[in-house]
Amino acid sequence: MPTINILVKTIDLIELDSIIESYDYKTDPLLTAHFHQIETKLWHRIESYCCNTSSYGAALSAHLRRVSQDGHEFLTDALGFSKKAANNFHAANLFHDLGKTHNAYNEDIWNLPYRPTDDQRAEKRLHTVRGTEIFLEAIADLPLEVQHHPHLRIVIPALQMFHHERLDGQGYAKRHGDEMGRLIKALCIVDCKDGDLVLRGHHVDRRTEKEALLRMKGLSDYDGNAKYVGAFDEMLDHYIHHRELKTGQNILS
Repeated sequence: MPTINILVKTIDLIELDSIIESYDYKTDPLLTAHFHQIETKLWHRIESYCCNTSSYGAALSAHLRRVSQDGHEFLTDALGFSKKAANNFHAANLFHDLGKTHNAYNEDIWNLPYRPTDDQRAEKRLHTVRGTEIFLEAIADLPLEVQHHPHLRIVIPALQMFHHERLDGQGYAKRHGDEMGRLIKALCIVDCKDGDLVLRGHHVDRRTEKEALLRMKGLSDYDGNAKYVGAFDEMLDHYIHHRELKTGQNILS
């Protein structure tokens, strides 16, 4: 397998749209025979994380399930991806935050009662590559044919390393919009929305979905610090319309 540094530089996030359509996670014999058991162990790692000191493992696994299901519905209902591709995405995306369980972290960093310092923010951002580190180590003993399967070689690492990208190139890996396909743009949107709905230690109230989405649009009444200006393109409007149809609420009006 390539190193993490090579993967960060070489994974084609536009080609990812066709790769996700190229196999079937549910029936692929290589994945069924070799990967599903490792997958179960990795998921247990997530669910049991911090289990002795906090409920963060439960919160993290719930976030991963929500984002994966939300993304699955957006891909099929609004973006024209096949059900097979959406299933592939769902299975892979359950591990996009695996890096938050890395042993390098003091687990308290995920439950801070105050706004993170700049150093803490920088440390937390490392979860994107640390997840791939954990993942590559977990599959290192599999046959090379399995390691080179696109689900393991490309899709899971891509969703781990690039789910915090922005069109203006100010995301964690500094990819720009012209380097991003529809799949990774969709993940960045649904993950950001769900993350903005989490009630954190320094928050007074939990945001509603409407508030989170209007904040993501960079509207001054909701995004006072202009955090999301330049982050997303018209796909965010497609997602908002999708959520309006799904929930029956008016978000932009």
